[in-house]
Amino acid sequence: MSELPESDQTLVEAGRYRRLPAARERGLVVAALELPYWIKRESGAWVLFVEEDSLEKVRGELAAFESEEKEHPPVRTLLPEKIPTFSLYLAGWVLSTFYLVQQLAGERWLEQGSAESGAILHGGWWRTVTALTLHADLGHIAANLATGLLFAAFVIPRLGAGLAWLAILLSGALGNALNAWGYRGEHHDSIGASTACFGALGILVGAELFARWSEPRQRNAWQLILPIGAGLGLLAYLGVGDEGKSIDYMAHGWGFAVGIAEGVGAVALRAKERLPAGAQRVAGVATLGLLALCWLLARRG
Repeated sequence: MSELPESDQTLVEAGRYRRLPAARERGLVVAALELPYWIKRESGAWVLFVEEDSLEKVRGELAAFESEEKEHPPVRTLLPEKIPTFSLYLAGWVLSTFYLVQQLAGERWLEQGSAESGAILHGGWWRTVTALTLHADLGHIAANLATGLLFAAFVIPRLGAGLAWLAILLSGALGNALNAWGYRGEHHDSIGASTACFGALGILVGAELFARWSEPRQRNAWQLILPIGAGLGLLAYLGVGDEGKSIDYMAHGWGFAVGIAEGVGAVALRAKERLPAGAQRVAGVATLGLLALCWLLARRG
C-alpha cells in the first residue's frame, strides 16, 4: 500500500472495500498482472487505484477473482473467532459434581456405573454413559477436564453449544459400546470421560476434513492429511500413554473414530446453520437428561 503518486499519471478507482485486508487481497491480484496499484482511505472505505490504461484489464481479472470467491468460499479453520464459555463452565461443574458424589458413595457407585463389557453387552447400555462420569482419582478427572474442555471449546463454534455437547456425549457412549463389543467374551472394565474427550477431538478432525474436501482448492493430499495427522498425533500423545499404565487406549480410539464420523456428518448436513436456537437448547437439555436417565437406570439395576 502507498500514497497516490504526485505525477501527471492518471489513476482511476478499480474497487472500493470496507476492510483493508480485502483491498490488499485485490491489490495482489493486480500485482500478479505485473501492474502497479495504490490503496487509499477515502470516506470510510479502502479504495484500490490503478493506472487508467490498465483499468479494463484489471477489472476483468478482479471480476474473475470475485466469481471464484463466490463459487468457492475459503475453508473455515479450526480456530474459532469467539468461544462461548457458559457451557464449558457448566460441563466442568457437572463432571466435578459427579466426582464428588462418587467419593461420597463409595465402591457401590463404581460397580453400578463402570463400562464393564459383559454388563453392557447383556443389556446394561446405560453404562456406556455413566462410565464417562466416573474417575479413578483427582489426577484422572483433572486430565480429562483439561483436555475435554479444550477440545470442546473448539467444537462448540462449529456445531453450536447444545449439539456439540450431545455429540461429544454420544461419541463417548458409542465409543464405550464399541469397546465392549471388541472385548466380547472376556472381562474388561473401564471408567473416565476420556473416550468422550477423544470423541471431541475426532469431531474436530472430521469437521475440518470435510470442510477441506468440499473446497476444490484445498482438495489435495497434503491438505487432507494435515487434520488427520494432527488428530492422530494428539491421540497417540495423549490417548495411548506409557506401557504399564492403566489406560484404555482402545476406548480412546473408538471414541476418536465415532467423533470423526459425527464431525463429517454435522458439517455435511450444515447442522449448526440449519438448527434454530431453540433446537440447540433442546439438544443441551437432552444431554443432561440422558446423563440423568442413565444414572437412574444404573441405580435401579
